[in-house]
Amino acid sequence: MAAAGALERSFVELSGAERERPRHFREFTVCSIGTANAVAGAVKYSESAGGFYYVESGKLFSVTRNRFIHWKTSGDTLELMEESLDINLLNNAVRLKFQNCSVLPGGVYVSETQNHVIILMLTNQTVHRLLLPHPSRMYRSELVVESQMQSIFTDIGKVDFTDPCNYQLIPAVPGISPNSTASTAWLSSDGEALFALPCASGGIFVLKLPPYDIPGMVSVVELKQSSVMQRLLTGWMPTAIRGDQSPSDRPLSLAVHCVEHDAFIFALCQDHKLRMWSYKEQMCLMVADMLEYVPVKKDLRLTAGTGHKLRLAYSPAMGLYIGIYMHAPKQGQFCVFQLVSTESNRYSLDHISSLFTSQETLIDFALTPTDIWALWHDAENQTVVKYINFEQGSLGTELEDH
Repeated sequence: MAAAGALERSFVELSGAERERPRHFREFTVCSIGTANAVAGAVKYSESAGGFYYVESGKLFSVTRNRFIHWKTSGDTLELMEESLDINLLNNAVRLKFQNCSVLPGGVYVSETQNHVIILMLTNQTVHRLLLPHPSRMYRSELVVESQMQSIFTDIGKVDFTDPCNYQLIPAVPGISPNSTASTAWLSSDGEALFALPCASGGIFVLKLPPYDIPGMVSVVELKQSSVMQRLLTGWMPTAIRGDQSPSDRPLSLAVHCVEHDAFIFALCQDHKLRMWSYKEQMCLMVADMLEYVPVKKDLRLTAGTGHKLRLAYSPAMGLYIGIYMHAPKQGQFCVFQLVSTESNRYSLDHISSLFTSQETLIDFALTPTDIWALWHDAENQTVVKYINFEQGSLGTELEDH
């Protein structure tokens, strides 16, 4: 299934039988760090997959028309593929192997600028930036008539994966939790690459790579709620009220929304709370208890959250939507909110909808400004895709097949 056209809900199901041919992957080793023994005892991460479509994929005469990138991760391997519904893309599949590292599930983030496609990648020990030419810079003709083209991955063999400008070890302190799979990454308006990960003791740290074409230093910022509260309250309040972060507050899911020269980092934590940080100000701007929206919350409050997931969707007309999946033993629940801001730089959540789910196991979900799309395993371990328009749904509405 791939997104098509400009409408947010439009989609097309592809039958690959006629087009499918054996795919040839070119393999590259990205790095060789750490020790094999460390990896042997590491947590086994689940496989993951994702996709990216170009901004002008819906424009008729664009070189990126009906063109998209998708990927799969498994263990130490990342497979990247660029596809087109209109033409044959040459050299369009690569397999990257991260020696002595494991790729974090969901730890792949793709962005495009005027000149480049930039892929940010996270493993349990490293962060990477992969800089590739944008298709519009490879083919400058306004009218594309060729039946085949070179993929953006054609010259990936020339990339120096050990260039310190685009590759860094994750610091051991504060370090990420060895079982944590939460991550997010983004490009700043100045071209910096930023990677956010949970701290082992709670909170978030952000590793920043300088712009690829400007010499600079790698920096690490730790976002800790206690330091924020001390700044706001001049340090006189008791620790419990200040809100010192602890391992029980560790983020389970992270997401980022870029705004002008800042980035809002959202963290859904083990204590069932959603926190919103300003990266620029290094401040926690909002804390919301998600259990306030769960009908039966007593049992959940006594235990640390597991399986909670967070996704964002932005609409220029309607603003930022926040989708939360609250995992519970008997019944899961989606909550959708809109971020509300005031002139005094205060933020709150406007509750749009709550949707209850069946006993199927949620693998992953995506949020658009109108719908929730969810991938499940049912009781027979079959894969099921469902979606629902959350604005038409109401409390008690069950996610249904479509």
